[in-house]
Amino acid sequence: MSGARLLKKIPFLSALSAKHLGEVYRLAEELTLHDRQSVFAKRQDADAMYIVLSGRIKIFTNSASKKRKTFAYLKEGEFFGEMSLLEGTTRTAAAQAVEPSRLMVIRKKDFQRLLANDPKLALYLLQTVCMRLRRANEEIEGLLFRNILGRVAKAILDLARRSGENHGSGLVLKERYTQQELADVVGTTREPLTRALSSLRRAGLVSQHDGRYSIPAPDKLAGLCIEA
Repeated sequence: MSGARLLKKIPFLSALSAKHLGEVYRLAEELTLHDRQSVFAKRQDADAMYIVLSGRIKIFTNSASKKRKTFAYLKEGEFFGEMSLLEGTTRTAAAQAVEPSRLMVIRKKDFQRLLANDPKLALYLLQTVCMRLRRANEEIEGLLFRNILGRVAKAILDLARRSGENHGSGLVLKERYTQQELADVVGTTREPLTRALSSLRRAGLVSQHDGRYSIPAPDKLAGLCIEA
């Protein structure tokens, strides 16, 4: 597949003309990562944005008390690292490969020129930033008003809706998550997460097989997210 045709499959770049896609392909670099390899650290100077070509990338942060919060798992076609380039600040979170991955790297000067030359690209970026801000607002609301059971239910449901598979009337997560990984997504520790998962299993709202979580009745689990 030609470079331009490959980039055309990436949502962030799909609005570009074939000419601009060819230019991006010539300017961009490819980065191959092994499992658990760091992309960048929190507070590191920002010099590039990244597009996931294959694999999976975790965006996360650690607090001074060693608590962890995972903001997102990004898969093929998704991008990250753009906000620090727009703001001219250091990285506000860390990024790490959670499996062997390939990234496209677009350097700061090339990224800014792309935005200046193509309004459609800038609009798509704005829409993505708004979506991420909405998701962040929902998480803040959950921390303020939802108990741990509701937060765990919503975290699993969000993961299933983003990258799950239909299974009968339910959903099954494609990826496997350890309890620590789920705890990091929720923003809690393993002990309360384990108790919440046990409650969800007893209620028949969540099950697990071969490391993959499934949701037999997503509507019922969504109801718990609202009520909790």
